[in-house]
Amino acid sequence: MSARPPEDPLICLCARVQESAILAAKCSGIRDIPALRLATGANTGCGDCLQDLEELLE
Repeated sequence: MSARPPEDPLICLCARVQESAILAAKCSGIRDIPALRLATGANTGCGDCLQDLEELLE
């Protein structure tokens, strides 16, 4: 039996920011990483999520 991925995956593990928060920020008009950091706290730790965040903001 394989585990199903979470329906709302964590994108930023350091700040515990889920994909839904990133997409909500995008819907509110956020289009760049500095603004996303301020709005969600994502990418304020180790930085490993940067590529995922950039892809979600495309």
